[in-house]
Amino acid sequence: MNATLLTGSAPTRARFSFEVFPARSGAAALALGNSVQHLSAVGPDFISVTYGANGSHRDASLDLLAYLRDHTEALPLAHLTTVGESSEVVRETIHRVMDAGIHDFLALRGDPPRGLDETSPEVAGSLSALELTELIAEARAERPAFTSVGRTAVAAYPNGHPLSRGQSADIDWLLAKEAAGAQFAITQLFFLAEEYLGFVDAARSAGLKMPILPGLMPVSTSGQLRKVASLAGRPAPVSLERAMEAAGGFAPELGVEHTISLARELLAGGAPSIHLYTFNRHEQVLAVLEELDLLV
Repeated sequence: MNATLLTGSAPTRARFSFEVFPARSGAAALALGNSVQHLSAVGPDFISVTYGANGSHRDASLDLLAYLRDHTEALPLAHLTTVGESSEVVRETIHRVMDAGIHDFLALRGDPPRGLDETSPEVAGSLSALELTELIAEARAERPAFTSVGRTAVAAYPNGHPLSRGQSADIDWLLAKEAAGAQFAITQLFFLAEEYLGFVDAARSAGLKMPILPGLMPVSTSGQLRKVASLAGRPAPVSLERAMEAAGGFAPELGVEHTISLARELLAGGAPSIHLYTFNRHEQVLAVLEELDLLV
């Protein structure tokens, strides 16, 4: 991958990036501030911030992006979702983020809010991630000074989107988002290197040009492992599940070990970088990067 897509500078080694989410309490905010300082200090390509729809959650996301912009050297990347929002509100949010000095986005449709499903009118009528990508491109076109600095990322699903009609349809969707202005993709979580590598091979064969960053999360608990399995759409490796249970359901070192092994396979197979879901903790992801010799 040409890392200038993400950083504006030439790559000197395999790259990495992080994801964090807004804190939900004062104590959590203090801990997150500490973790963000540790994460930014190692020079990631970017730190992405998950997006909370509706009111205060959305404000918390913007506050965290502003903190990254003002108090770290890291490039902040803003998640945006559309589910349950009108196109007017989505457009206003894009401009609000840009007004705050944030130029890089991850365009997602988002999951149905609690209590709703795909058949709910407010969900079914939401803009797609493709339409959001187009809206971001339109917003940039309205502000020529932002056109050359902003980047748009989108999601990719190695094991298929939950509403997928098959891998071919998923790749066609990625191709459409690339044509609409997306410059790179970040994958949903997965457990096996071949899931990512096979998907990338199929996407390249179909003509996709943009980098696809594998998303990885070193889990600490059995509960997190079950959550990752749900998101991945595949069961967790039996050996990892059993080892975690044998440790009483809490064993951060096991999650780190699995992520190191998986990342090694991915980078050896041609992955351009790794995107690490931090769960707002820095210790595990930095342990992964240290073992991979990706830290200066």
